[in-house]
Amino acid sequence: MTSGAFLQSKQWGDFQRTTGREVVFVEGMGLFVVNALPFGWKYAFCPKGPTTAVSTETLRTVAHDLGVVFLRVEPNYKLPTTNYIQTFEVSPSHTLVTDLRKSEDDLLAAMHEKTRYNVRLAERKGVTISIGKDSIDDVWPLFEQTASRGQFRLHPKSYYQKMLASGVVFIATAKVGDQIVAANLMVDFDGTRTYLHGASGETHRNVMAPFLLHWELIKDAKRKGIVAYDWWGVAPDGADESHPWNGITRFKLGFGGNRIDSPGTFDFVARPLAYAIYRVMRAIRRKARIS
Repeated sequence: MTSGAFLQSKQWGDFQRTTGREVVFVEGMGLFVVNALPFGWKYAFCPKGPTTAVSTETLRTVAHDLGVVFLRVEPNYKLPTTNYIQTFEVSPSHTLVTDLRKSEDDLLAAMHEKTRYNVRLAERKGVTISIGKDSIDDVWPLFEQTASRGQFRLHPKSYYQKMLASGVVFIATAKVGDQIVAANLMVDFDGTRTYLHGASGETHRNVMAPFLLHWELIKDAKRKGIVAYDWWGVAPDGADESHPWNGITRFKLGFGGNRIDSPGTFDFVARPLAYAIYRVMRAIRRKARIS
């Protein structure tokens, strides 16, 4: 399977249009989202694509036709070293996928012993799971808390409201009584359930709600005939303890699964001078945010 196939779907393109972006489908390559840059410039992003290997000349033609400074791409094949510059990772290039064609007993057996224990603990503590019934307003405080701990960067709430309205994403929650203590944003597409984002609060952390939340999502996916559970991002194999994803990677690995790696995110440069100016301006903006 290819991780992140939903990013090339018509539904994702329709959602991106609701945020004001231009979306273009290029035959044989996939979906491109056109983004604005200073000076009236633009770039086009092909998330988890192109979907098939294409030549440098083909990419140059697409860049010219779209009128962009560069194309940002995330292919699942090795790229040549010229004309491409590796940039910050947009979609995760390393992920973990659990095969849901296995029985529930086999999935439990493949878990780390501590993960299995925490699933059972949450059940004993009375944690309840709700899938597809809560709104972004219900879970937004949890996402703000999680973002403040530095675990991921939030878009404005309106972005997620549009995402949910488009039908691309759904919410699953774990509750203690009537209180939501953990929440996930999930995507179902082409036989794969993807864990897009997760959030948890500061209270009731001892009930291990996120463990049961994922286990119930796995069982629900199996009932729906979904065959894979994509954990959407882990640290590279062999990464040291200082990696920012080290903790969440241990959590995800506890459920078992197979690693899937891709080369990363690259910029195909069509206009070198304009691209150099863009890079300098981006570096200045980032330095200003840090200071």
